[in-house]
Amino acid sequence: MSVKYKLVLKKDLTKGAAADAKRYYASAPVSGMMDFDSICELIADRSTASDGDVALFVLGLIRAMEEALLRNEVVQLGRLGNFRLSIGSSGTVEEKDFQANMIRKPKIIFTPGDKLRAMIEKVSLERIGKEQETPE
Repeated sequence: MSVKYKLVLKKDLTKGAAADAKRYYASAPVSGMMDFDSICELIADRSTASDGDVALFVLGLIRAMEEALLRNEVVQLGRLGNFRLSIGSSGTVEEKDFQANMIRKPKIIFTPGDKLRAMIEKVSLERIGKEQETPE
């Protein structure tokens, strides 16, 4: 299956580029959205569970993930992949100078599992449309 992309003219962010320089970059345009209810219906259609059962499971999974991530645990979801909490901060030369407010907002890091990594390896690319200039 191919992933569609288009070329977009954007500001050149390479080191030493002129202030008004531009370059073409590939961009994968969003073609739609699959919402929670649609996902539940699709899974229900392919299983013996109802869409309500699927929704109940997914909501329970999210709750369990929240609790585990707040305990600094890696959430391992088999072939789907892993989720973990990550933080970063400004640094100090001396330990005594460090303040908790130097810590940036936490992020959730997702590392895809073998099934998703295998899917990415098989992706082909297909260019669509004309070049577009994006606003600065």
